[in-house]
Amino acid sequence: MAKHMPTVHQCQEMLALKEYVTARDSTRYDGMAEGNLRLDVSHSNLVQRWHDILFNEDMTILEVKEKLFRHGGTSVAWQELYLRRGGSDTIFLMDESKSLRHYGARSGMEIHIKDLDPHSLSRHGGLEDVSQVEKYVMADEAYGRLQNSVRAQRRAAQEAAARGRATQGQEPDAQAAGPLEMTAEEAAAAFPLGSRCECDPGARRGEVCYVGPVLNAKGMWVGIRLDEPQGQNDGTKDGRSYFDCRPKYGCFARPVNVRVGDYPERDPLASDDEF
Repeated sequence: MAKHMPTVHQCQEMLALKEYVTARDSTRYDGMAEGNLRLDVSHSNLVQRWHDILFNEDMTILEVKEKLFRHGGTSVAWQELYLRRGGSDTIFLMDESKSLRHYGARSGMEIHIKDLDPHSLSRHGGLEDVSQVEKYVMADEAYGRLQNSVRAQRRAAQEAAARGRATQGQEPDAQAAGPLEMTAEEAAAAFPLGSRCECDPGARRGEVCYVGPVLNAKGMWVGIRLDEPQGQNDGTKDGRSYFDCRPKYGCFARPVNVRVGDYPERDPLASDDEF
């Protein structure tokens, strides 16, 4: 496959961009106090680099190592320093008694730290690769019991939304449930078929006739055959029949809005004003 060669215009643009980016390189270190140097620092075990670290050209290599210990964490005894003066021009700063001036250090050059410690914490990404850090993992059951967790807050918000929809008499919809729902086994155990129950809104009473998912709705639902015509259907939702009852005697409610227990059918002739 033929290589794409840049046009003359593209070359001119790249040269112009380079001149713009490097326009002040020649004056970058003007105004610095005499004897001061700005050097970049790199480390053999670290991806991180330090730019324009301030040194004095009269610092000995030992003093430089002591300063670099605070940046890279490698103790003085385990450091080998190299001065990269541009391109392939790299020299070993072997004599700790000699100064940076002796080795010809200039602002803009780079000092490279070679960590010789075989037990260094920074080896193999030990100080930068967070995947190597042992993390505390809480058991899902323990997390589920917390009252101030994100999961508890989401569950409370979902239940509040479900109660709001139920108060408005709405049928199950695709937005009515979230990922933090009862399992089918939990719902079946909590709402046995044939159990008497009371559901909101309106404290309507009836019998549990279905427990499980509903077409086009998320989560678990309780299908109830009501004692009175206070429902929205006949046990059918979106063309699928879940249980049988007369029209307006069926409803689907979220588990949070259903209470199972001793809820006998109300006497329509009873009065709250009589004993």
